[in-house]
Amino acid sequence: MLVRDILEESVQKFGNVNAVKWLNRKEISERSYCEIMKNAVSVRKGLLAEGFEGKHIALIGTSSVEWIESYIGIITGCTTAVPLDAALPWEDLVELINRSDSAALFLSPKHRPYLQAFLENCPGLQKIWILQEKVEDAPEKVYSISELRNTGNNASADAVCPDKEDIATIIFTSGTTGKSKGVMLTQNNLASNVEAVKISAEPGTVMLSVLPIHHAFCLVMDWLKGFSQGATICINDSLLHMVRNMSIFEPDIMLMVPMMIETIYKKLAASDPSIPKKVLAEKVFGKNLHTIFTGGAHLDPYYIDCFAQYGIQILEGYGMSECSPVISNNTPENHKPGSIGQPLENVEVRFDNGEILVRGTSVMKGYYQMPEETKETLKDGWLHTGDKGYMDEDGYLFINGRVKNLIILSNGENVSPEEIENKLALNPLVGEVIVTGEKNGLTARIYPEQAVVEAKALDADSVQRLLQSFLDEYNQNQPTYRQITGLVVRKNPFIRNTTKKIRRQDVLIDEPLA
Repeated sequence: MLVRDILEESVQKFGNVNAVKWLNRKEISERSYCEIMKNAVSVRKGLLAEGFEGKHIALIGTSSVEWIESYIGIITGCTTAVPLDAALPWEDLVELINRSDSAALFLSPKHRPYLQAFLENCPGLQKIWILQEKVEDAPEKVYSISELRNTGNNASADAVCPDKEDIATIIFTSGTTGKSKGVMLTQNNLASNVEAVKISAEPGTVMLSVLPIHHAFCLVMDWLKGFSQGATICINDSLLHMVRNMSIFEPDIMLMVPMMIETIYKKLAASDPSIPKKVLAEKVFGKNLHTIFTGGAHLDPYYIDCFAQYGIQILEGYGMSECSPVISNNTPENHKPGSIGQPLENVEVRFDNGEILVRGTSVMKGYYQMPEETKETLKDGWLHTGDKGYMDEDGYLFINGRVKNLIILSNGENVSPEEIENKLALNPLVGEVIVTGEKNGLTARIYPEQAVVEAKALDADSVQRLLQSFLDEYNQNQPTYRQITGLVVRKNPFIRNTTKKIRRQDVLIDEPLA
């Protein structure tokens, strides 16, 4: 099955169901499955009429109905979508447009200030469409999305269905540990992943999409999986407005990364304890939220237990862009706290010296124009994830660190910093923490939780003293090689990518509190 087949089937089943809702000048706008697909087809036919068959098409922008319609139009035709991180500096975006050989670009109105830079520095771009109905004072090669749709509506020819091995999308990795890589995902990769994830939802189930739309987890699990089941996807216009939008749209289900969950919990924990948990949950989440799916990093089971007190089930999964992206997940019917769920039916999992290896229909074709990196990651059909883990007797998968993040001490002991970081992060004073190997020992680099610092009126010396006392207590129950021998209290938060993962290569960029 192709992505096009999945979406066309959804239109047949759920045509008049609201597919998307969003805030438009404080009013809720909505669009049905039929309307979404009509606009997507006009984009698809327009691209064919404009001569972009077989070309790569980039998209830059935050979540919007125009963005997702354009993306669907691209991947259901004979073109390849290249969604780019809208939060990157324009210089980085120029590099990725050129590296991906993109021949055209869909650009949000918010990013129009970058327009001239793209026109001057991206010689391969033939046309740019701004994702709005009208564009004033458009320079040469720049048009509105409505102009492309009109071209498509007036065209008689439609793009043929792509082959299952055609590249549907190129998604660049976040580059948390090095240079970003363009993950090539085929039609079959995406479609098989959507079908393999066993999450059932009734038509009209409300989902609030809060993750960056260019990211594989958001694109596949929010949008494509949601659309396959007739869900109503509500667009979150800003992370700053997430709590407000939860009360407005009253979602049933949400996808979050662990950092979001941890941030929300700290706000819940700081609330007036006299407020009943049910009342507080409705105020924060809306009255309907019952399930949060999470992935991207390990979430300590502590938070799962805490959210359960508010009537919300957190189900952890595991994946990466290279696997379209889901590898395993917990479901409402089958779950185990602390695990990342059972592998999907379309993938095989094995282990090599503790590293998780994956094979199956969701595994990428390779990295775009990076043959050496592809060979390093794909060996004999097996994807080397870089994650360390194990599987228990019930078939549940567990992660206990990153191969490349391993700290090797002079005594030969190997330490996974993530395991230690997850434990240290449970302290209310610890806002962010990274453990590094320094001076043949372990150093905890901590950015204090500012809400706690302010509430207790702590100065720098007090923060240092309290954190050191906490580490001393932690060390008492640890073997020597896992003890924290150094502490750096950071002045600033760690540098993160747009999916909220800490960029480990940049953890030393800061200075301690004076």
